[in-house]
Amino acid sequence: MACYLRKCLWVTLAASSIFIISQFWLMRIYEGYEIPFEDIKVPVILWWTPFTGNQGRLEHCGQVKCYFTQNRTFVSHNFLSSILFYGSNIEFDELPLPRRGSIDWGLLHEESPRNIPMLTSETALALFNHSATFSRFSDVPLTLVDLDSEEDLIGTKYFVPLEEKSKLIREKGLAPLLYIQSDCNTASMRDSYVKELMEYISIDSYGACLNNKKLPERLRLDHVSSLRDSEFLSLTAQYKFTLAFENAVCDDYITEKLWRPLMVGSIPVYYGSQSFKDWLPNKNSAISVRDFAGPKELANFLLLLTTDESRYSEYISHKISRNLNERITNPRLRNALSNREKDVPNEFGNYVRSFECLVCQRSFDKLEKRNSYIVNKVHYNCPLPVNPLTNTVDKSNFWVDEFIIGRCKAKLLAQLVLRNISIDRQSFDEQLSTFDPERDC
Repeated sequence: MACYLRKCLWVTLAASSIFIISQFWLMRIYEGYEIPFEDIKVPVILWWTPFTGNQGRLEHCGQVKCYFTQNRTFVSHNFLSSILFYGSNIEFDELPLPRRGSIDWGLLHEESPRNIPMLTSETALALFNHSATFSRFSDVPLTLVDLDSEEDLIGTKYFVPLEEKSKLIREKGLAPLLYIQSDCNTASMRDSYVKELMEYISIDSYGACLNNKKLPERLRLDHVSSLRDSEFLSLTAQYKFTLAFENAVCDDYITEKLWRPLMVGSIPVYYGSQSFKDWLPNKNSAISVRDFAGPKELANFLLLLTTDESRYSEYISHKISRNLNERITNPRLRNALSNREKDVPNEFGNYVRSFECLVCQRSFDKLEKRNSYIVNKVHYNCPLPVNPLTNTVDKSNFWVDEFIIGRCKAKLLAQLVLRNISIDRQSFDEQLSTFDPERDC
């Protein structure tokens, strides 16, 4: 009897080992496409416009799991659940059409609409079911993707005291304002405002736009890739103010242009998202261009602030307040920072993973809730560009036409997608030419 029990035990252990080994190799096979794709029996999430370099992987998302791939042959897979797009890489004549009614589309796009003006139209947005954008109302908000941590805001690694900044102005001829941009044709028309501002206050402009000062040689070679470089941050920290103008104006579209000066202790003079004050460390952490009638009025205020140590200090309280608990008083920002996963770096790849898992989890309940998963304007709200000097739509701005034409393209695109008609670029352009932008878009 004892031998019989030992035999049964060995059989059980052997069977268990075989099962564990088979599951291990099954996982490896899933990851390497070593079995026919029809053997995958979990929801398939296909990146149609890949940018991560991941070929294929089985991923656990909470209590469920999905298979993620960028292999387009999976477009015909029986378990295909969702197709994901990275906004900047969408080509409308390469969309996966015809679109099966059960297949969701997801949009990940942290950029402004300069790469794809069609997204300024709610008609185009409504083609998607899931979103990860800069908007706080997105399914996976990317609003704070350029802010690493609370320590970045309250730390003093690069901070230069006001007295030393004033000394640099007197002895080294530094201007009170820093401007550094190399994209000189933007929807926000920022250069037109800065050019007029230069008539009333001194500005050191290091980039290609309105250039009047040279970067240190090492940074000059490729300053865009050096934005987190310690030498670049030290340079920025020397200035009392930094002009932080976004390339386009969209709700919650807030980039490193705002966060960088806040991190080094230079007061941002901001133009961009009208909701940006919702994310500041404190009420007076930045100066809004919109609070002034024009460049002259803004310059007068900045000149006054440069000589008023007490008022200037109010804007950098996140750096100098003796009470650490008072350095960040904005509850929205504090909650957003504290709700991040502990010990997980604030990297873009983690936001991508969160988006993937949201789509995966939704694939298990979309039969009940699919109609509620529609992207709309609050997920990506970018109105027609206005001239910052007049606060009106300026038809001389190239980007106004681009946004309007983008809306025409969105209307035509939606018609074709909803009718499941594959898109030919030449035919698309011919049909687009029949649209009257003023009337039809």
